[in-house]
Amino acid sequence: MERFRKHLRIGRRWLLNGWQLFLRNPWLLGGMGLTAAVVLGALELIPLLGGLLIALAAPVMLASVCLSLDAIYRQKMILPAELRLPALKQSPRQLLLVFRNEERILPVAAMSVLSVSVVLLIHLLVRLVAGEAWVANWSNLDYLTLSGMLVLALIVFVLYVLLAASLIYAIPLTFCRNEPLVPALRQSLKASRHFTFALLLLLGALLLPFLLGAIAASLSQWAGYLMWLVIASITLPVVSASLYCSYHDIFTARDAWLPADRRRQSGDSETGQQSLRSL
Repeated sequence: MERFRKHLRIGRRWLLNGWQLFLRNPWLLGGMGLTAAVVLGALELIPLLGGLLIALAAPVMLASVCLSLDAIYRQKMILPAELRLPALKQSPRQLLLVFRNEERILPVAAMSVLSVSVVLLIHLLVRLVAGEAWVANWSNLDYLTLSGMLVLALIVFVLYVLLAASLIYAIPLTFCRNEPLVPALRQSLKASRHFTFALLLLLGALLLPFLLGAIAASLSQWAGYLMWLVIASITLPVVSASLYCSYHDIFTARDAWLPADRRRQSGDSETGQQSLRSL
């Protein structure tokens, strides 16, 4: 229980740090969040292929957001007023930032292939095990079938969590620190397992657009979609910024224990060491 409370405190601090980082350039990050929400919403409407296309595009957008956050973090300044409109205009193109460096194309393509492969395997698993019962009205299922559906839903949830855990820190490690992809995936899984409850708090914030959108959709379908866009344009970049701050905390602390010739430069080592010591 004590570890759980400590994780919650760490998660709250990461959220606060992410909000402060977002406020350095809300025009660029908010525009990127709005564009991403529109793209994800449009892809979701595509029958059968929507989920796979989202899985394919998500690593590209996340890597681009991570690179943008890294630049904002290192600037250590709030965006001047005269640059707000140019930043807003630039935000849609910024979601493809990862493609501006040829050395990043292969790693982001590998991440996209990994993501879409896992999602495809999950879809095949659901289709083979549950069939049409998965999309049926579960209230009409008998007790035994319903129990099986709940177990399958738990397995699907765990698989998606493992996919997210493998990418959360692999993206900044690969694109901000130029670390090899496969070791970065392993490190991401290890760090995510260590900070499970803190990360669940951050990722739980992503449910806010869906919940408020569903409430608004009960009144009007268009109102629900509009609510999704407005809330997601803030929630998506803030959660991404919080995850970026957690990456700095965790891996700067790790670097502090490496030999001097392997230590990477960062400006957040003290807070990072405090995060690990608090556990």
